[in-house]
Amino acid sequence: MRDYLNSHETNQYMVLASVLQLMEGKRDAGVNGPKISTMLEEWKAKDNLTKDEHRSLKTADTYLKKFVESVFDRLSPREQKTIMKRLKKFDFRLVDDFTLQKINRDVSDRMVNAVVPREQFNDWCEQIMALQCKSCTKDCNTCPLYEVFDGNFVPESSFNLPNCKYAYILEEGSSG
Repeated sequence: MRDYLNSHETNQYMVLASVLQLMEGKRDAGVNGPKISTMLEEWKAKDNLTKDEHRSLKTADTYLKKFVESVFDRLSPREQKTIMKRLKKFDFRLVDDFTLQKINRDVSDRMVNAVVPREQFNDWCEQIMALQCKSCTKDCNTCPLYEVFDGNFVPESSFNLPNCKYAYILEEGSSG
């Protein structure tokens, strides 16, 4: 039996070790996560857990602990230190597909997409809105600017027009 893990095995181990830490309440961005014992008590109190589900979750917790501890104990001290160091910097986040797409775009397309300071970007958007969104009656679902504005967190007009959250109407005599 080897006393080290290759990079693929290390990643797999770290996922399981992180799940175990989450189950023990040692994860969740420095805040105590949902401990299995607490979860079992809460779900049982709300009558949202069968005896079989309760037993299955407890068994999964027990066997996951045994696996993680057994693998860790057979690793060399150097490998253990490396895993512990990496594990501290490793965490899970639940994100929806939209957020994940934004993250992936930011990471992989940094050189393809222009990066401008937010203030400058918002100024440009205001200039575009002055030409395109003032007195606009188009449906937002057919407007290519809507997708760009919404995807880049451009502030809404606050006019609450039924066709688009960026459309606005200035009264006669107003400047804009």
